[in-house]
Amino acid sequence: FVLGASTWRIVDITPSQVIVTPAPGEPGKIAFWKADTPSRPVELGAALGKMVRELRAVSSDAAAKRLRERAGFDDLAIKNLLKYLDDQAVATGAVPDDRTLVVERFRDEVGDWRVCLHTPFGGRVHAPLALALEAHLQQTLGVDARALWTDDGIAMHLPEVEAPPALDDLILDPEEVQALVSAQLPASALFAARFRENAARSLLLPKRRPGQRTPLWQQRMRSASLLQVAGQYPDFPILAETWREVMSDHFDMPALASFLRASRSREIRVVAKDGTTLVPSDQVLQLLFSRSRRAGRRPRRPRPAPP
Repeated sequence: FVLGASTWRIVDITPSQVIVTPAPGEPGKIAFWKADTPSRPVELGAALGKMVRELRAVSSDAAAKRLRERAGFDDLAIKNLLKYLDDQAVATGAVPDDRTLVVERFRDEVGDWRVCLHTPFGGRVHAPLALALEAHLQQTLGVDARALWTDDGIAMHLPEVEAPPALDDLILDPEEVQALVSAQLPASALFAARFRENAARSLLLPKRRPGQRTPLWQQRMRSASLLQVAGQYPDFPILAETWREVMSDHFDMPALASFLRASRSREIRVVAKDGTTLVPSDQVLQLLFSRSRRAGRRPRRPRPAPP
């Protein structure tokens, strides 16, 4: 990578350091920081899903006319979008929209099962659903699932399982999802990051050298130690504020419950596609190779009880 006027090569990355060596004359990429972005609201997701459903319900000419007149698309953009939707329909038999949930199950390059859920409802619904699915699959099937989420769906990695979970194991009970999310959230990277920010704003992570910036890895280590101690006291103010912030500001639990109820009552159609190819559809590419935020888990530690 290029930093200033010099090029450096990364040799090793440890929990506290990035080891580099000079690489003069070698081409490198300019380093950049990609920060978190707000997740798509469920209202916008439903509107996008409705638009997709209406485009698929009319002829190509009518869809092109709508995109040109109402969205300002040019001919190339229209061609690309309609082809993208057609390719997804060919690969899975359906296109996810506000009334359709598409579930893809297939094996990856090393033979592990991958399960992808495609919906347009946004990260505020997908993030808690990913955590709930991890907890549910661990409790019921003993599967140590790992999930990542974006605004367009959820992708799960299921190592060392002979068969993927059934649809009934993926469409959770709306009455149980709150408890599942609460059980899984304290061990997530999202909770740890929000706790660190709240602790820093509350001056619980003072700087050892005033006037100088504290490296992020040091902030994380000190925040993890503070969280381990604070987890023993559920009414600790910063811990309670982190719970409130995540469950209210970052997650949309009422929308998630409504989505699950609609899926279980068949108001939202669930289409399953089991494939043997490594990448059965274009939307899987977006999920597996997305650089969006992950709802991954940190190393296990004592979990603070929900207030």
